[in-house]
Amino acid sequence: MDNDQITFIGATDSSAVSDQTEGYTPKEQELIRQLVQERLGKKNAIEFESLDDYVVPPKMFFSMIKKPAVSIRANRLEFSMSAIRLFEGVQHILPMLSERKKRMVVAICAEEELSSIEWARLKKDKWVNRSISCPEYVQNIYKMMGWNKDCRYKVYGHLSNSERGLVLVFDLSSAVMFDPLPEEYFDKRSGKMKKRINKYYPDEIRMKLGRSYSDYEATQRRSSFESLSGYMDTTGSTVSSTVSDEAAAAISIQEQERKREALLGTIIGNGGEGDGQGSN
Repeated sequence: MDNDQITFIGATDSSAVSDQTEGYTPKEQELIRQLVQERLGKKNAIEFESLDDYVVPPKMFFSMIKKPAVSIRANRLEFSMSAIRLFEGVQHILPMLSERKKRMVVAICAEEELSSIEWARLKKDKWVNRSISCPEYVQNIYKMMGWNKDCRYKVYGHLSNSERGLVLVFDLSSAVMFDPLPEEYFDKRSGKMKKRINKYYPDEIRMKLGRSYSDYEATQRRSSFESLSGYMDTTGSTVSSTVSDEAAAAISIQEQERKREALLGTIIGNGGEGDGQGSN
């Protein structure tokens, strides 16, 4: 059956088509349909697009309202409500720093732990964030990162697994810096003077459209599991770790592969259901 015949059948009266298919079993009709789709697919093959020359833009260039974040000032920390909602009902956390990785990790903990910090509280039956006063701890972060003590910094985080279960990971090297005081400027649209606070991205982000897709993919594959090796708690004590960075990377890759397989299975499954519904 060639393409001209296919077109001809599609243009015939529906009753005639019905008469022609009545002589075939449902299984035979399905085989015919698959053969037609295969023939059409060979004629209209989907092109393959290589992603080698593409870059992935930094996430902070887009709206980050619903992403977990932490604001760091000269004497305190404050986590966003998005972070609080991810760990809904959690009142105390254990913040950990890695000087080697330039990261801060937040893990769930009990109030009784020596280094526990209260990051949220109940207010009218709702969990809200609270400002955490910790001058010495914050000063250590500023010193470690070489930050300007007069400026505020904001760091976006992501969920990851670890030896302590789910944690929030904040890459301090990707922090956005904010001027301490607002700047006055003339708004041409309103014809009035207004104020704004300038923000500055790290040089490696500001000077580029983004990271290459291959670099992004490599980082993404390693982001599912965070080893606590090299982290220190708020008392300066080394956090015990049972998983090395190399083992964590291997676990992350396996986890990402499982997620992709599950996602692909969902897409294929939904497509199959859609086709079935459309044929009824």
